[in-house]
Amino acid sequence: MSAGGNDATGAVSEQTLRDEMKAAMRARDAMRLKVVRSLLAAIKNKVIADGGKELGDRDVVAVIKREAKQCRETLDYARKADRGEAVAEHEAELAILESYLPAQLGDDELRAVIEAIVSETGATAIGPVMKELSSRHGGNFDGKAASRIVGEVLAR
Repeated sequence: MSAGGNDATGAVSEQTLRDEMKAAMRARDAMRLKVVRSLLAAIKNKVIADGGKELGDRDVVAVIKREAKQCRETLDYARKADRGEAVAEHEAELAILESYLPAQLGDDELRAVIEAIVSETGATAIGPVMKELSSRHGGNFDGKAASRIVGEVLAR
């Protein structure tokens, strides 16, 4: 099985996930099969919620990000409750979910991009910088880290 099947833009398609599901069935990879089936169900629910409009690859990635965020939250609760078995299961699920997401900008790359945006736009507030960052890099960055770095750069 691939490590996500991301194309050059970092987006994973619904068809890629269907192919991954078939490969997981053949390999008898129960955890990957469970995660991919869950993702396909979430995608189907999003299509229904959007009135039957077919989702593009970016929309599919947004669904995967939402599912990964929910998995992280569940993992945090399991850790706080000291439920070792649940922690191990959610860590495995999260690793699979993250394999379908585009690579995230690291803190150093993020800082360089943010500094460039601030110097190009002359922005003095977080909002415009975050908006430009999102338009340039989609969601390929950690929002909390970006917000913190923007604050640091603007404070100079």
